[in-house]
Amino acid sequence: MKKIIENINKYIKLSEEDLVDIALRFKIKEIKKGKFLLKKGQVNSSFIFIEKGCLRVFWERDSDEITGWFAFEEEFFCELSSYLPNKPSMFGVQALEDTTLFYLEKSEMEKLYKEHPIWQEFVRKFWEEVILHLVHNIISFQSETAEKRYERAVQNPKLMQRVPLKYLSSYLGITPSSLSRLRKRK
Repeated sequence: MKKIIENINKYIKLSEEDLVDIALRFKIKEIKKGKFLLKKGQVNSSFIFIEKGCLRVFWERDSDEITGWFAFEEEFFCELSSYLPNKPSMFGVQALEDTTLFYLEKSEMEKLYKEHPIWQEFVRKFWEEVILHLVHNIISFQSETAEKRYERAVQNPKLMQRVPLKYLSSYLGITPSSLSRLRKRK
């Protein structure tokens, strides 16, 4: 609960009483390495805080899995394309490590909006952060070389130390053999 409170405080300032009230509404869930939080076609109804571990968001194209996002401990996470419209997800969300997360169901989020109106500011700031990340990734794929994307990935130790190379290469938009060549040059 302490980590949830610390991370909420990064977005908004609340009284200790309000913070505890919000944090206590989160439920805990454990996901074993390789298991799915969400499968394609399921509806996401959870807003998540990752206490420990790593999640991978991916979609399928032909017979390949394309990795689009990683979420690590001490990050909030939500598969938005399913959550917001309450429609089946186009994505899979898989644990790359044993993962402990806390989640709020959508109905609980709605209650928080009413009981703690500042919670809306928290969620708005979270969505803004996600949008900026997505825009950055789109621009990166349209304007940067694979080598430049790899150089940026090297700056993120979580990616380099904890993500299997096949998922990292997919995330960077290159083949595993191209990733191996880039790694050897650096």
